[in-house]
This record gives sequence, structure tokens and C-alpha cells, in this order.
Amino acid sequence: QDLLNFDFMDPPPIQHLVSAMESLFYLGALDDEGLLTRLGRKMAEFPLEPMLAKMLLASVDLQCSEEVLTIVAMVSVQNVFYRPKDKQAQADQKKSRFHQPEGDHITLLTVYDSWIANNSSNAWCFENFVHFRSLKRAEDIRKQLLTIMDRYKLDVVSCK
Repeated sequence: QDLLNFDFMDPPPIQHLVSAMESLFYLGALDDEGLLTRLGRKMAEFPLEPMLAKMLLASVDLQCSEEVLTIVAMVSVQNVFYRPKDKQAQADQKKSRFHQPEGDHITLLTVYDSWIANNSSNAWCFENFVHFRSLKRAEDIRKQLLTIMDRYKLDVVSCK
């Protein structure tokens, strides 16, 4: 219950603990006494950074959980784009086709959706200078998160 006085084998600096607890409080995961809230318990079910878990849970109420599920999975993997030295201009041109003015998260969503629309093709990845393994890993993460959402009966709804 009392993290500040917990008997850690290798205790982190107190300031790091305080900072982490403040972040959790601001996200609504801890109450005024430092105890987990109902939201905090839900967030803890997801193997994600607290901000990503909160984003995913908030997306259910905002009716865009389908898209946020993909975005969370995509930001959880290594860079999806690659840029070979001998084809940098071509790679940049291909990457620019995915660019979305709303920002990087929507760009990542566009990449994933395009890959799925092309039957999760390895050849499509090669043509577009996208790491196939990163997209497969994002797909696996997405499935894992979807399983957790289903277990807790959280609606997966598209905003489209």
C-alpha cells in the first residue's frame, strides 16, 4: 500500500516514485490517498504504458476504439519505415504517400490499414519500404489487446 516505504530489493530514487505516482494520479489511475481507482484497475489489465492504456480506455467512450487499438499497437513497435542508403529518395517518396496532416499517429494508422487492405503482404511492405516484421508484431499486439478488451466487454467501435 505504501510505495514510498516499500522494502524494495533495489529501491528507485524517491523522486522517481513520486513522479510516477503523480502521473498516475493525473491520469485518474490513483485517488487522493494513492490507491488504485476503478479506472486504474482497468488500466493495469493492459500490458501498456499508463498513458496508452488510458488512451485505449478513453477511446471506448469516444467511439473510436477500433482505430486507437491499431494506433496503440503501432506505437508499441520499432520504427515501421526503413530507408536504404541506395534508395533514400525512393523510400522518402513512398513514405510521403502515407503522410497524414493530422499527425504521426494517423499516418501509422494509414500504414497499418493499407497493409491489411493489401492482404498483409510481405511484397507490399518491400515495395513501400515498410518493415514486415514490425507490422506483424503490431498485428500480434493488437490481437492481444483486443482479447483483453473482449474479456472486459469493452466495445470496439470504428469512428468511420
